[in-house]
Amino acid sequence: MRVYNVLRKKKEDFLPLDGNKVKMYVCGMTTNGLVHLGHARQAITFDMIYKYLKLKGYDVLYASNYTDIDDRSILQAKEMGISPLELADERIKIINTTWQNLGVVEPDFRPRVTKCIPQIITFVKDLITKGYAYETSDGDVYFDVKKYDGYGRLSNRKIDELIDSVRIENADNKHDNLDFALWKHTNEGEFGFSSPWGQGRPGWHIECSTMIKTYLGDQIDIHGGGKDLIFPHHENEIAQSYCENGCDLAKYWLHNGLITINGQKMSKSLKNFMLVDDLLKKYDSEVIRYAILVNHYTSTQDLGDEALKLAEKNLYYFYNVLSTIKECEQNNDLKDKFYESMDDDFNSAKVIADLFSECSKYKLKDARAGGAIKGVLPLIKDILGLFKHEPIEFIESLKQKYLNILGITRKEIEDKIKQRLDAKQQKNYALADSIRDELVSCGIILNDTKSGTSYDIKQLY
Repeated sequence: MRVYNVLRKKKEDFLPLDGNKVKMYVCGMTTNGLVHLGHARQAITFDMIYKYLKLKGYDVLYASNYTDIDDRSILQAKEMGISPLELADERIKIINTTWQNLGVVEPDFRPRVTKCIPQIITFVKDLITKGYAYETSDGDVYFDVKKYDGYGRLSNRKIDELIDSVRIENADNKHDNLDFALWKHTNEGEFGFSSPWGQGRPGWHIECSTMIKTYLGDQIDIHGGGKDLIFPHHENEIAQSYCENGCDLAKYWLHNGLITINGQKMSKSLKNFMLVDDLLKKYDSEVIRYAILVNHYTSTQDLGDEALKLAEKNLYYFYNVLSTIKECEQNNDLKDKFYESMDDDFNSAKVIADLFSECSKYKLKDARAGGAIKGVLPLIKDILGLFKHEPIEFIESLKQKYLNILGITRKEIEDKIKQRLDAKQQKNYALADSIRDELVSCGIILNDTKSGTSYDIKQLY
């Protein structure tokens, strides 16, 4: 198996640090909002990776955190008249339900920042003692970036190049603009925790490094997240963890690509911010999973309404094929390709493309293709989380959704089909054609076969 390691900018053989044991950490959500499509892409991507590693026989220990305090969530809680921890509890319940609805497995550990404050304080004290961090007169603590020679390895940039791209915080108190906060003081009355440097809160980057050390140890096999986290978050994690532990934080760094909405960067200011819970009111959860997994996880991906509608149409096609596969002798043609694709940096896009190819062959009466589809289907269900519905149930449910949109009932269609049949039997072909044209104008397709007339929905093709 080979994976693309962002740290070394190339695909590498996957060789865990300790035999078949794999420790994986993925940066989780901050509780200042609910699950949007960007969060969903990351969660579904690493859900797939986790499940495939387990399928391959690895003993995987998986952690993904909740950042249950940050400036925005503290402000939100204040406006709502509740404590930040109450807000975090409420949001986490909702978020966990969303993950369940998307078929995302619960990690072995879900650490929360506020449960690790003593460990964070110890980590920061160690970095000060070792000379890699310093306290300011205001009670802030910063990591001294220039004390770590390897800074910039992950983002592949030199320190001088990074200065212009980093956000400058409390510049008057820092030795260098690149230095980042390990501990931030809070003013009187603000939410915070007691520490050797006074009341305050941990910096963002130290949180993940500490939770990894606490739950998984000094060094892990896979660290994951979105590409937007490469710099500064993951770069800073690498620096502080190496200085604390004396070893690289992770052997493999995997990053999923970012999402645009109808060609634009997803943003609340652009009003194209798509929450998953809202989408689940319109689409089956498999539509969202398919729309994400039909592309390679590292690619930039546009996921607007058109992409989701296309995913829905594709699933409709697949389920229609699956509904017709009955007596076929199962074979491993597609199963072998599944493992080849997934072993090549978890290429779910290739898995789906190969499935489409076999479905096309099967529709041309290739029985062996039907056997190949039957052979691979359990793997696609378990690892990609697709095609878990009974085909007929999915098909009929989707038809009903579109009939509701079109404002026409099944009975009305069936009555029209009967009227058309009567007209044809009476050789009134003009009336029969007008009935067909009327249904077509309503978005209904008629299919005449030897066994009778069936109907379908034009928008699903």
